[in-house]
Amino acid sequence: MDYNIEELDISKRMDELGLTFPDNLTFFPENFDTANAKSDFVFTDSMLDLSKIFRQDNRISIPALGQATELYRSRKSADIYLPAIFFGLSQIAGNSTIVSVSLNVLSNYIYDLCKGTSGKKTAHVELYIETKEKGKVKKINYNGSVEGLKELDKIIKAMK
Repeated sequence: MDYNIEELDISKRMDELGLTFPDNLTFFPENFDTANAKSDFVFTDSMLDLSKIFRQDNRISIPALGQATELYRSRKSADIYLPAIFFGLSQIAGNSTIVSVSLNVLSNYIYDLCKGTSGKKTAHVELYIETKEKGKVKKINYNGSVEGLKELDKIIKAMK
């Protein structure tokens, strides 16, 4: 399992983009740091599939940051790129299973994509975890296997 954790203050960036700080699960764009406006946000194309899976199988609705988006990035690679997901502190505190459920959905999605293929696939995902300090998050950049993704549950819960 290969991951790193960064501490970020995203409140200023949210203000620059005219966005309110989310308090629930939210898909973040790939270019959150560099977009000039929320209309420039680019999301990973797997966000569309995962949004449906979360909604249909788990009754969890995850909006995209900035709500209206039309730009998606598709990659032609053996690796699997997942959308960045924000976890709000109040949601983690109020629903102790939300992290586990979310990571299981991501793991199952990757597993399904890898069925019938040969070779080892690497999953890439960024998770933004809100901290107790207003406007600050811990960003986990994960690159690794399906099994390692499930282990992030313990790391995220230790951050609370």
